[in-house]
Amino acid sequence: MASFDGLERMKALLAALGDPEAGFRAIHIAGTNGKGSTAVMTASILEEAGYSVGLFTSPHLEDECERVQIWDGTHRMIEQAELDSLKERVYSVEEDVKKTLHNAGLEYGKLTVFEVYTAAAYLYFAKEQPDYVVLETGLGGRLDSTNTLEKPLVSVITQVGLDHTAQLGNTIFKIAREKAGIIKPGVPVVSQTGDMNTKNIFRRVAAENGSKFIDVSEVADSYRKYELAMKGGHQTRNAATAVEAIKAAGIEVSEEAIENGLANAWLPGRFEILNDEPGEEPVFIIDGAHNPDAISELVKTYEAFSRTNKIKRTLVIFGCMKDKNSVRMVQLLTGGLKGCSYAAAAVDYERAEDPERIGELIAGCGHGCMVFESTREAYEYAKDSAFQCILTTGSIYLAGEMRTLFMKDH
Repeated sequence: MASFDGLERMKALLAALGDPEAGFRAIHIAGTNGKGSTAVMTASILEEAGYSVGLFTSPHLEDECERVQIWDGTHRMIEQAELDSLKERVYSVEEDVKKTLHNAGLEYGKLTVFEVYTAAAYLYFAKEQPDYVVLETGLGGRLDSTNTLEKPLVSVITQVGLDHTAQLGNTIFKIAREKAGIIKPGVPVVSQTGDMNTKNIFRRVAAENGSKFIDVSEVADSYRKYELAMKGGHQTRNAATAVEAIKAAGIEVSEEAIENGLANAWLPGRFEILNDEPGEEPVFIIDGAHNPDAISELVKTYEAFSRTNKIKRTLVIFGCMKDKNSVRMVQLLTGGLKGCSYAAAAVDYERAEDPERIGELIAGCGHGCMVFESTREAYEYAKDSAFQCILTTGSIYLAGEMRTLFMKDH
């Protein structure tokens, strides 16, 4: 029996569900870093322009319903009961799909959690009928379950870096080719990357598909005039990407909608300051940076923040997944942040790295490191400490756990 990739399974699954995605006017976004922020900025601008938007992002920070939202002035997440019902509907056709594929001489494989979320989101958007749908890929692009869209309005690729190397390849070139898999014939391509080699891959694939290529790196500086809700110099690139994607899609928006959309666009867990009341210490900041490129941007953002706010005593709480480049992330954190103290925390997740090992890595970089067996232990210590700021990073799951604990206290 022949085997095949998960994308073929996803297509068969959607066919059994009636191809709910067939009529979407969609903006499809892939990339290693920045795709979530770009998706939210895109949705925010469209919303300000008076359109309704279906927004599909991943992973979630605290609640799985965050993944599927309608932005029409309400920013409403799908209700848990409806999400559960839609997931059950997806699973209900699984056996029929297995039989269909088996009869065609194809192996079914295993339906993934992300495929279920994607199908459920498609069903929800088909019911809600938003004007536009903004879809963020989960992993890669070519074989991603969102790549079932036959003809989006525009294909967007944000920053590309070394992440998920076991699935996508161990070089930037291999990963870039996977991301380029979302490029469709005749569909314009908006590329954010400034790396010439990666850019050339996207440009070549676009040319092969007869697709117009828009290079955001050439125009990003002109977007510094906009006030952004999300902090960090890299967010200017994301803002430029969002606006250029909307233009490439042929969607009419006013300058006022762009200004207000970018000023209001906000995604939890991206350099999120949980408390910034004057005199309230310590200040808690969470950031879901989970690969070296993202950590590098975080270091720049936090250095600027700490200078502006005259912060001298910072505790960095770090935790990550086993399949991430923890060595390089620790090197970047300890080498880039000055005068900080460090702690390692275990994330409540099956793929979480042992905090003892993280502690050893930090010690190997010449810094002392406290080790906590849970995020709660780290939080309880940090909230009553003498530090001015607590910066939690290394994993979106760690950031989410810290956010939940903080919000329950406040």
